[in-house]
Amino acid sequence: MIVQIAAFILGMLGLTIYSVQSLLKKQQARVAILYSGLMGICMIFGSFIFAKVHVPSTITPLKTIFEPIGKIILKQ
Repeated sequence: MIVQIAAFILGMLGLTIYSVQSLLKKQQARVAILYSGLMGICMIFGSFIFAKVHVPSTITPLKTIFEPIGKIILKQ
């Protein structure tokens, strides 16, 4: 399992470095920063999935905020 996680991270890191370098050559620094940040998040979540760690859903906080609003709207 450790080898799989290490191979995944190395592969994603190589792909990210290659893509960021090509974006920087095109003078797109903001896109490169955004891309590397998103790939970093994907590497973390992907590693958790390989390690079979339960990752809580990001929908739960939004559901608790918008569910009462939806019920109020439906009552009208």
